[in-house]
Amino acid sequence: EHEHEHEQTDLGVAGTTTTTTTTTNEPEWKKELTSRVATLLQERGGFPIPYSIIRSRFQRSIPDEALIEAISASAVLVRGNFILKTSLMALSNVYVENTRDVILILMQKYGVVQRVKLYKAFQGCNVIHGNGNGNGNGNGGGGMGSMGGRAPQANNYIKPENTYISNNSNNNINNSYGGHSSSAPITRTAPPSSSYQPITPITQLNVYQNRWTIKVRLTSKSQIRTWSNVKGEGQLFSVELLDSTSSIRATFFRDAVDKFYHMLELDNVYMMTGGKLKAANMQYNTCKSSYEITFDQNAEITKVDDTGEIEQQSYDLVPIASLENVEPSSYVDVIGVVKNVGEPGSITSKKSGRDLSKCELTIVDDSGADVQVTVWGERAMRAPQDFANNIVVAFRRARVSDYGGRTLSANGDGIIPNPKIPDANRVLNWWHAGGSTGGVTKSLSSSGGGGGARRYPKFEERKTIASIKKDNLGYNSADKPDWISFKGTISFIKSDRDGGAWYTACPNPEEPCKMRRKILPDPSSDGYYHCENCHQSYPNCIHRYIFSATVSDDTTTSWVSVFDDQAKQLLDGVTADDMHKLYSEDPEQSAYNGHFMKATFTDWIFTCKVKQEMYDNETRIKTSIHSIHPVDYAQEGRSLLNSILSM
Repeated sequence: EHEHEHEQTDLGVAGTTTTTTTTTNEPEWKKELTSRVATLLQERGGFPIPYSIIRSRFQRSIPDEALIEAISASAVLVRGNFILKTSLMALSNVYVENTRDVILILMQKYGVVQRVKLYKAFQGCNVIHGNGNGNGNGNGGGGMGSMGGRAPQANNYIKPENTYISNNSNNNINNSYGGHSSSAPITRTAPPSSSYQPITPITQLNVYQNRWTIKVRLTSKSQIRTWSNVKGEGQLFSVELLDSTSSIRATFFRDAVDKFYHMLELDNVYMMTGGKLKAANMQYNTCKSSYEITFDQNAEITKVDDTGEIEQQSYDLVPIASLENVEPSSYVDVIGVVKNVGEPGSITSKKSGRDLSKCELTIVDDSGADVQVTVWGERAMRAPQDFANNIVVAFRRARVSDYGGRTLSANGDGIIPNPKIPDANRVLNWWHAGGSTGGVTKSLSSSGGGGGARRYPKFEERKTIASIKKDNLGYNSADKPDWISFKGTISFIKSDRDGGAWYTACPNPEEPCKMRRKILPDPSSDGYYHCENCHQSYPNCIHRYIFSATVSDDTTTSWVSVFDDQAKQLLDGVTADDMHKLYSEDPEQSAYNGHFMKATFTDWIFTCKVKQEMYDNETRIKTSIHSIHPVDYAQEGRSLLNSILSM
């Protein structure tokens, strides 16, 4: 049961009175809360207040239910904003009060009130004009102060057949725009076209608003994606929107994709209304707003002039030199001068089997470091033209990888050449002032992707091998790997695989093979090998290591996969081609086995990737060595001592 109820009839039809019934067992703190809310609303002079503003004035220990109950005692809800009840406005007379209530009803229904529509509403009520003393401007237009115009005569104000207010109109009107006793759903109609559109800042959007309009810049737009589940199938795309207060993510579904996808263009400014708000899924949403928007085909979106009050982009920029301390698979914003543009190429996706265009850029900033950034798709093919002449480029939400030291992967929609932000001028001035000739002191990426160039894991970042199982690594995501660094010992190497501890690879150094793709003997040509990727035949092949080993520490032992770059480090630089020659020439394979025995029981600092993989229709967790570093025993001793002293 409710501890108290209010029976409001404060919308004052001529001849009616206002009554309030309150039970006596209302707690003192609720009375105090109701009083403070009423004071806050009265201080605003009857102007609308979003719930988020009211919420911010009270401690979080006060539950939303209690706060909304207190608000409803002194306010009504119109278009998602709370407005002081007419009975608490201390207006000049009952005619002004009644006029204000009718305007609130029209505001709830249409979103905007024009003088002509207000006049028609009173004409429909057979109003006989008298000499009122109201002092409002009469234009409607969203104003919520004292509404004026001449007041009607009391005896003939409203006839019984009035469609707005009937004999029991007090509750009906309260229901129509969110009074405390409302239980019926609100029915909305599309607002008439009007040049007046009140703008709601992104920071003031909340799920209690029924209708709102935002003025935003489109800063990011995804590709169209399809989805299919038990509820059906369809298509969608997402955008990121920015105004002067914050940023928010919006998603368009089904028919809205066909209607709006080609209409919406990056960096343009739009007025948007007709969307639905919901709590943001922060796992995929990196915008600042705690809400996100969904639009359907009924949304209203209009391109407007760019007057410059909204920034082109909003970034949380990270200096390039600090990327070596950023965890792999994280997302960062960076800005830099394009130092070098590679040749566009393509790779074949392991997931889809499709060819993907890519291009490697090298960017540098005034932190004195450069990093390699991979761009994809159409951006990659246009890269030599788009990024020529050492321009400044900002990358939003670039994905960090530790392949080849530190590298970045950038989405096309998050790449902004020559952004109009102060940081762009700062980096460009540094480049022209000497950064182009001697400003780079560190390269975070290695062109070959060798493990020796990758970051040496800090002592405090390392875990034990037992943490792979303890922390359920590999089970956190079916698509993304987990990462772990530890100090361990190579305790066993499985080198007795049939044919040797390697695979035959295509000798083509260009895309798409780059001397990595597997190649097989050509059955139609004796002694030749055929590559299914570049569709060429070769008289020879190259060999690349691939084998399994076990690593151990004082907690447990785990199987790991070892690939060519890391295997050459373990085996003192002996290549797989050299090892294949030893394997073929020595029937007893004593030299071959000797190299693997020498690598056994050596200590290393490992960084491993742990990921789910399917094998014979069964999910297994695979741990692969991604980089290795020899142990610096002097530094290791100092780190251990510091760790002990800090306990």
